[in-house]
Amino acid sequence: MSPLAGHRSGGAVLALLVASLAAGGCGDQAPPVPAAPMASAPVAPRQATPAASAAAASAAAAATHSVSADRLPAPVVPPVERNGVVYAQAENGRDLGLAQVGGVLVASEAGGGKRLWTLAVYPNPIDTRQEADAQWIFFRAMAFDADGRLRIVNEAGKSFLVDVGTRQVTPAP
Repeated sequence: MSPLAGHRSGGAVLALLVASLAAGGCGDQAPPVPAAPMASAPVAPRQATPAASAAAASAAAAATHSVSADRLPAPVVPPVERNGVVYAQAENGRDLGLAQVGGVLVASEAGGGKRLWTLAVYPNPIDTRQEADAQWIFFRAMAFDADGRLRIVNEAGKSFLVDVGTRQVTPAP
């Protein structure tokens, strides 16, 4: 006998799991929610306890700003400033009109924060047969070198030199 047999909530969970798997449910999308309630014997509604309500609110907030279970959060790389311009890693290159999430440099005015330009420092192609977020590659370190080029090291351990004047990128040794 199934451990879920006879339990309404277990049956609902099982139905959601089956529906999610049938829809290819894995990845960045939330599982589907049934359109109509499951057919079962009537059950009296239960009052939510304050602890359950707080837990539900916390879970909802976490779901909005969650980190995927497939990857750790992007490394925190402090912005660097040079000649009145702040250089920082973009949180999401797609939000800035680029075709990739990670590997994007943003140059902004130091005083007002006005964005001057964005640059994909390295390509970050995504294999659609795998979860996208597990493939994102962000910066791990960023600093100017003695020649005035911005050296960026990514999570894969690859280094790049950015000439911020010409916006040219070259692989670094």
